[in-house]
Amino acid sequence: MAIQKITDVDNIETAQEQWWVIYNDEIKTVLEGPLQCSGYTSSPYVIVIGDTEKELLTYIEENDLIIPIDYEGEL
Repeated sequence: MAIQKITDVDNIETAQEQWWVIYNDEIKTVLEGPLQCSGYTSSPYVIVIGDTEKELLTYIEENDLIIPIDYEGEL
C-alpha cells in the first residue's frame, strides 16, 4: 500500500488500476473521488493517489476530510 500526496497538481497522470481523490486542504472537503480511472489531472487543490479505494478512505478518515453526501462508494 502506497499513498502519494501531491500539492502541485499540474498534469498528473494516473493509471487505470490507481485510485485518486482531490480535496481542498483549507476546508478539508473532498471535491472529486475516490475515483478509479486513467488520465491526466490538473487542479489548484491536492490530489492523493493510492492503490485501493479502502486506502484512500482510510487517508480521508485519518486526515478528518469531509466526503460530500452524494458519494456512492464503500464507506
